[in-house]
Amino acid sequence: MERDEHTLIRLACDGDADAFRALLDLHYRTIYKMAYHLCGHREDAEDITQNACIKVSHNILSYRGEARFTTWLYTIVLNTFRDWRDLKANTVQKAELYEKLPGNDNPERAAQIGQGLRKLSALPPEERETIVLVFAQGFSHKEAAEILGCAESTVSWRVHEARKKLGGMEEAI
Repeated sequence: MERDEHTLIRLACDGDADAFRALLDLHYRTIYKMAYHLCGHREDAEDITQNACIKVSHNILSYRGEARFTTWLYTIVLNTFRDWRDLKANTVQKAELYEKLPGNDNPERAAQIGQGLRKLSALPPEERETIVLVFAQGFSHKEAAEILGCAESTVSWRVHEARKKLGGMEEAI
């Protein structure tokens, strides 16, 4: 029997491990996808995803339902990425890692995506996070602002600045 997200959240908050697992299963692919777009490397995205899931389990009781669950969830993923990035501050990412995207058997498309991800990784962190939320995750500027904890106009400005730097590559993200 399939349960809706609200029921899963309520049951997970009540300590139902099966409901929590089902809730994570419902959002796991999206968490991973966001982590991958933020860091650009499969193994690191897996680590970020795992750490984000642990944080969700420790903080599920703090979800109050004032915002959409995904907004709350993406805030955790973004903060987990920022923690990871701070730990890896001295590590230089290599562009060739982006050329070998898992499961992509179209070399031309892989090269296009790789080029987009290289450009994305060169953006300042605030612009990169904003672009991932708006283009890769499909959030509105208002929703992205809520997740990032800034004004909607700030999101719009970051998108404007990033678009100039990306040169139309945001569709490859």
